[in-house]
Amino acid sequence: MKRYKENYELKNSAKDTLDGKYGGAVLIIFLSALISQTARFFISSIAVTTMNTVYYSTGSESVSTAISFVFDLILLAANVVLGVMNAGITLYFLKIACGQPYAVRDLFYGFRTDSSKILTIEGAMVLCQTIFLWPCQYLAQQYLSTQDEKWLFYALAAMLIGFCIYIPISLGIGMSFYLMLDFPEYSAREVLSICWRLMKGQRGRLFFLELSFLPLILLCILSFGIGFLWLNPYMQMTYTCFFLDLMNPREPRQQ
Repeated sequence: MKRYKENYELKNSAKDTLDGKYGGAVLIIFLSALISQTARFFISSIAVTTMNTVYYSTGSESVSTAISFVFDLILLAANVVLGVMNAGITLYFLKIACGQPYAVRDLFYGFRTDSSKILTIEGAMVLCQTIFLWPCQYLAQQYLSTQDEKWLFYALAAMLIGFCIYIPISLGIGMSFYLMLDFPEYSAREVLSICWRLMKGQRGRLFFLELSFLPLILLCILSFGIGFLWLNPYMQMTYTCFFLDLMNPREPRQQ
């Protein structure tokens, strides 16, 4: 029977691997967040300005709502494109873990190589998140607009159902970028399919590994988010160690 590392062992491996390399790891995570948030803020600002201008010019709420829907689609597409940097982040930490040369420019790997494959994988992830979590956001907005408690009940129900479906699926394809980088000959569809099979019986391990970071996440929130500069690289390297352990488990103990 295969033996996998415990959560504390994966975390210790992540700490040891990042020793002396935290500066670059923090920088690449910060750059990714800065680029993504700037792009999203720019799109959202244009959306609000356009909607207000159209509403004051026409007085039509339906037209304003239609424009809002268009910008929601634009933002969704932007999230997919910006998510290409996730492949670069994965590559960066995988190189560190495997003792290979690494650089901050790895962040933009996805825009230089295998762009269509990476876009497909990221698109599947974003689409999955949108389908199962967007209804909760919409219903919550309805509650905030009307203050009708029935919308709050619907939003909570949608959130519960959405997470119950989304979490197992996201865990099942969560290692896709690692797998794609490890086996570049696979197509995007093959990567997603193999990742799903590979994670069979392992999603629980990954889920509890993610839950183990909750205390640190709460501390980072109390630090007004500054702590995430150090926590995010630590989490990313821990997931990298999880993948490497998944692909190369230890030999079973001799009886």
